[in-house]
Amino acid sequence: MGSALASPSNMYANLNRVDKAVARTQRFCFMLTQQNNSNMMYRSLKFVALDAVLLLVACDRGVDQQALSVPRLALEAGNLTYGQMTDSVVRLPISGSQIAINREILVSEFEIQQVELVQVKLGLAIMLQLSDAGARALYRASVASNGRRVVLLVNGNAIAARRLDGPISDGKYYTFVEMADDALPELVLNLKRSIRKIKAQK
Repeated sequence: MGSALASPSNMYANLNRVDKAVARTQRFCFMLTQQNNSNMMYRSLKFVALDAVLLLVACDRGVDQQALSVPRLALEAGNLTYGQMTDSVVRLPISGSQIAINREILVSEFEIQQVELVQVKLGLAIMLQLSDAGARALYRASVASNGRRVVLLVNGNAIAARRLDGPISDGKYYTFVEMADDALPELVLNLKRSIRKIKAQK
């Protein structure tokens, strides 16, 4: 997987959520201008109505310019949504597995509190610590959708998938990422940095 990740491509179903996303992005831009009031200028700012999308801002910040890596969890679509205009298909970068995911994001970036790189029995994994609301959403899915997969998206790209095999009640989501082990520390650092920025403008 390359270092640049594309933006999500699904459309918002609810216009109220679009308005909230626009407001959040405006607050985020204001924060960035306050931090970089001497040299920063906007190259472009696009508001796109996307499925549970974080609206990213491309800003000229010199050597400090950092693109956000926005993590989300999506649930694999079930048979009930087959044939409906509700799902999108994502592809894992190494295995090539294609997974149809629900339009509605299971856990948004605002419900992900922390990201850690952890060593487990089978190798290096990523652990996402969720907020109370995120933990409840994951728990409900782990009970009601046992056997389906939870997909980790970063900027709309699938990088990992874990099949639900029992209730997850502790608000911690562990998954193996489809990328080289030596690239995982940088990924985790980028996710940590992005989560801090997202929290600051929530």
